[in-house]
Amino acid sequence: MSRLCLPRAVLALSLLLAGTTGCKREDPPPPGGEEKAPVCPTAAELDALPLPASVPTTGTRLCRDGWCWVSHEPQGHDLHAVWSHPTEGAWLVGQAGTVLHWKLDTWTWQSTPTRNTLRGVWGASPDDIWAVGDEGTLLHFDGTGWTTVPAPGDTVDLLSIEGLSSREVWAAGKGGRLLRWDGSAWALVPSGTSAELKEVSVLSADDVWVSAQGVGLLRCTPGGCTAQAGPSEVGATELPRDMWERGSERWVVFGHPPVSYLWKDGAWSVERIAPPPGPDFATTYSDPWVGGANDAWVFITQRASPSIATRWIYHWDGGTWTRLEEPFANLADRRHVSLWSAQTLGGSSPSDLWAIGNQGAVLHWDGSTWRDLRHLRGFLSAYSPSSPTVLGNYTLGLTASPDGARVWANPTAGGSRLDVAASTWATSEGDWHAHLIPPPRGVVSSPRFTVSGTGVQPLEGLQPGDPEPWRTRIHASARDNVWAMDSQRLWAWEGQAWRIALEGQGELFAVWTHGPKDTWVAGAEKLLHWDGEGWQEHPTPGFTASALWGAWRRDLWAVGNKGGMAALFHWEGEQWSEVSSDALQGLGPLQAVAGRCASEVYAAGSGGALLNWDGATWRRMSVPTTLDLYGVTPVGKELWISGANGAVLRQPRPAP
Repeated sequence: MSRLCLPRAVLALSLLLAGTTGCKREDPPPPGGEEKAPVCPTAAELDALPLPASVPTTGTRLCRDGWCWVSHEPQGHDLHAVWSHPTEGAWLVGQAGTVLHWKLDTWTWQSTPTRNTLRGVWGASPDDIWAVGDEGTLLHFDGTGWTTVPAPGDTVDLLSIEGLSSREVWAAGKGGRLLRWDGSAWALVPSGTSAELKEVSVLSADDVWVSAQGVGLLRCTPGGCTAQAGPSEVGATELPRDMWERGSERWVVFGHPPVSYLWKDGAWSVERIAPPPGPDFATTYSDPWVGGANDAWVFITQRASPSIATRWIYHWDGGTWTRLEEPFANLADRRHVSLWSAQTLGGSSPSDLWAIGNQGAVLHWDGSTWRDLRHLRGFLSAYSPSSPTVLGNYTLGLTASPDGARVWANPTAGGSRLDVAASTWATSEGDWHAHLIPPPRGVVSSPRFTVSGTGVQPLEGLQPGDPEPWRTRIHASARDNVWAMDSQRLWAWEGQAWRIALEGQGELFAVWTHGPKDTWVAGAEKLLHWDGEGWQEHPTPGFTASALWGAWRRDLWAVGNKGGMAALFHWEGEQWSEVSSDALQGLGPLQAVAGRCASEVYAAGSGGALLNWDGATWRRMSVPTTLDLYGVTPVGKELWISGANGAVLRQPRPAP
């Protein structure tokens, strides 16, 4: 450890820190004797803590495996495929092993034995449904639960599944993988190619079509596949955009703009569905859904500039493409948020059509009206009620008041306009409320806020050179002990004015304060400590902390990455030491740490990783998401996590 014992006056003048030795200072013991670690709350004390009011545990915000969504209704995972039944509802599959069931205007988040992304779903009946996904995932639903079914061959991603009956089901995927289920077992079918097989279309056991990247169309039987010529206007190796079976007919979609061609009676028909309006260089199209010669749907995006675009739903009635206006007027209230996020069309009939996509977007057409079945009454709508789209490239940090009555979610993505907001989950109303932080440095009349465990506080008297709150990380132990940092500077607030407390140390990543004489800052491969008079440097070669948290001044955790992998360091009052644990094996960088006391600490990070320290051992916790996590905090008697795509989930504490 090198000690940088610079007096406060030197720091105020922003001089570079210089290493010195022999200057360790210890705080005097508190009145009444030696300071001791705080006692952990009892179960009864936790049960007595309040929660943010009206936090639903059932209903529109879904729960699964002990975790409930807070920020999205019904949930926030990307959705990739849908299969629907005329009377028993629809099954939607997607990210992190997500399976949703919709029936009678009610959502259910069904448990599955995988966290791999699911990319295809098809059912012979409501109690005989198959789903496929990444790493060879093959699941079956028997009407009561989902189970894993081993897939033959080596492990490759499966992308599509379709069938005719419970005895005739086909699945396709990467590396030319083609599988067939005959009612009793799955078997490999030689596709004759190592290309990526995008989609499978089944008319009979001897008439299975497969779209192959760089190859075009294949026609397959249980014995193997041969090339299938496309329409004369289409290149021999052009990849179809989609395929739909309608009775004995097959519609295949090619091109940009998309044109739907009809295969009938063993040949390509002259009958086809004309391309939608356009095209021009700024027009893009979703893959159409084709119900027949007189019924097709497509989403069209028309861009006026790189930052200005509109998106519309178009319908084909057999002679004309028509842009729908009134049937989705209810979407206009949220400026077509779900319409922008929808990526995939699917459904069982012209009166049962689904549009699904990113961050849980779900739209349903019942034959007369499009309904938005995703409700953004969480953080996203509180932040941007008039935004025409939901940005997917931002993350949320998380902190809570000591009594658990309020929670603050702070966007952390650099460069995004979402950096200028903090949202509060209010006890009195039980919903998110935005506290906007205006970015222009020269505007001094607008309110500015900082968010920490002590609350949402105005930053008074900001001057040029003071912290830019929309880019800072904040920690405070009291209203007169607030520390704010961006990537290069650290400021301190002691009740009267901001002062520059640290700079010239390279990039800074995290700050934690226990009091005015005990503050830690994480830099690149080092941790810096302020004892009230000077800074001491503690090198951590190869390890850079992303977050800090302490139960008290002699018990502090630093989490981050070492060589691109998860790493933990612990401070016990004298030195930092790396903590090895089997729970860290194979994990990417950790991004957040928080706890209630010395024997209840949590760390969160890449791929939905969540760890718990019980005072003796770190263990992995099961979380139904694979989103990168950037925030974790106890909230009253519960645990909350946050991360990519604006996700916030909560783990209710079991009733005593």
